[in-house]
Amino acid sequence: MTEATNKTIETSTAIINYHDVGTGPVVLALHGGGPGATGWGNFWSTVDELKGDFRLIVPDQPGFGLSTWKDTDDGTYFPLASARVMLELLSKLGVEKAHVIGNSAGGGVAMRMALEAPDAVDRLILMGAYFRGFPRTFMGPAPAGNAHLSEYYPEPTAEKMERMIRAFVFDASKFENLPEIVESRFKLTSDPKLAASYMRFLRSNPDPDPRSPWDMVSSIKHKAQIVWGKDDKFCHLEDAFQYLTALDNSELVVFRDTGHWVMLERPKEFASHVAAFLSR
Repeated sequence: MTEATNKTIETSTAIINYHDVGTGPVVLALHGGGPGATGWGNFWSTVDELKGDFRLIVPDQPGFGLSTWKDTDDGTYFPLASARVMLELLSKLGVEKAHVIGNSAGGGVAMRMALEAPDAVDRLILMGAYFRGFPRTFMGPAPAGNAHLSEYYPEPTAEKMERMIRAFVFDASKFENLPEIVESRFKLTSDPKLAASYMRFLRSNPDPDPRSPWDMVSSIKHKAQIVWGKDDKFCHLEDAFQYLTALDNSELVVFRDTGHWVMLERPKEFASHVAAFLSR
């Protein structure tokens, strides 16, 4: 396992903790929005697999992990605010253009980056992606995993965290380090300052873009690889086909017996698909 090496950089609205590993074309990897999520926790195995051919920049999004908002933050709609922070991070690191991997809410931020600064984003890998208001599935039931997210606050416990982590994956018995994952994520969420910072993610201002989510997503013309676990309890598999329809230059990869964390449940297969897609 690659050793985590924390670095810190200050943007106009946030102080960002990140990891910068490997050499080659730049890949920015964005974690999801679950309580206790961090960049390294989500993508350490991806770094292990890809660091020989790519430079991987793996941040904690603002309000997550060790990344914090500054007083200059004005409460802008989180996906847009984080996208702007990530674009500024890349600029400060001298990166003119990067591929972007986004898991869950990180996929929504990746798409906002493509909308906000199309020339700064190369290809997109959208894994179990969540773009608020998209897709247009009005009649379907809410994903079963959402109950674990909604019950976690305001009184987080290690037991709630374990139930949530087990829901993220198809087969938790394959994760020998499950107790460590639960402990590390629970520790982050039980810190009052970090918990308050996470609330910024949940309670940001409305999206200022007047377009419908469908119109926004379908306006993205970047090449995109949509990656999904067939047994995802947080984002329905049907959502993947909606993205495939909306994104003109996209392809879809579906993993059987896999949940919301493809990158951790299928690390080698996921990295292989990503490397092939980015190298064409």
